[in-house]
Amino acid sequence: MSRPDFDSYYLAGARWAATRADCTRAQVGAMLVSREHRVTPGYNGLPSGIPGCASASNCPRGKLSSDECEPDSNYANCSANHAEYNAITRARPEDLPGATLYVTRTPCPQCWTLIESAGLARVVTPERKYRRP
Repeated sequence: MSRPDFDSYYLAGARWAATRADCTRAQVGAMLVSREHRVTPGYNGLPSGIPGCASASNCPRGKLSSDECEPDSNYANCSANHAEYNAITRARPEDLPGATLYVTRTPCPQCWTLIESAGLARVVTPERKYRRP
């Protein structure tokens, strides 16, 4: 029996979390993992209590064509909380320093700012691993 390494294991968890997202453009999931392997999941969507992007057509980006809504935009017109934000803000404050965030896609510029200010040590996406300098 072969066991997956932790990066593979937690990226699979981020993909699982993404299944809860109701974004009309991309289902993104995140797993924040503390140094003690305490896990906090997150996925993208509107804040609790507000009708979701897919269910209520509440998404300004979802009404744009792909050409109008570039995948690498700054997401200023995104009304959802991003998966990274949800995982970081739901984690215990003492779990943040030195933690690793596993995300199903590269974070946007605003999420990078949050990641850096939270003191996370690493970010792992399917494409790449980032370390804090």
